[in-house]
Amino acid sequence: MSALGHVAVGVVTARLLSPSGTPTDVLATRMVALSTLALLPDLDLLLHAVGPSTGPFAHRGASHSLVAAMVVGLIIGVAIRAWGGRRAIMWGLVATAVVASHPILDLFSDTDLGVALLWPLSNARFLAPWHVLPNPPWPGVFSPFGLGQLGLEVLLFMPFWVYAFFPRRLIQLRDEGEGVAR
Repeated sequence: MSALGHVAVGVVTARLLSPSGTPTDVLATRMVALSTLALLPDLDLLLHAVGPSTGPFAHRGASHSLVAAMVVGLIIGVAIRAWGGRRAIMWGLVATAVVASHPILDLFSDTDLGVALLWPLSNARFLAPWHVLPNPPWPGVFSPFGLGQLGLEVLLFMPFWVYAFFPRRLIQLRDEGEGVAR
């Protein structure tokens, strides 16, 4: 799967966790931070670019495990607590969920490369029985086939993007005009 779906998870999560009236800069920072966390498991691609990586550290290996997601969430929670931030446990759990969303989505991508979801307990790689999410080729993402796959991914995740970026102010104005209390 390309980055579009993973980033969509990050921006939607930020929107869900930001109450109405959250300053735009705070919302934007949360969207960038959570989208970055959603993409984090693909850092294994950088290792592959440096040199051939095999075994548990190949693409969709250890970095795509649920244990890796929990470690990232723990680090985020501890860091927030150490810096005196509020709701460290909540943000640690959110970070875990957002990072874990990456391998879960990858389970459903149109590929034969499985996900090492249970590493380090098992090196087995898993794929869902339904391969419904497009997986644009790399390199070749800008080929006619690759662009078609990207377009399909845009369509599949369009509800996420619309929700994440639909102006809340319009909803509030409409509701105030109708006398609806929230």
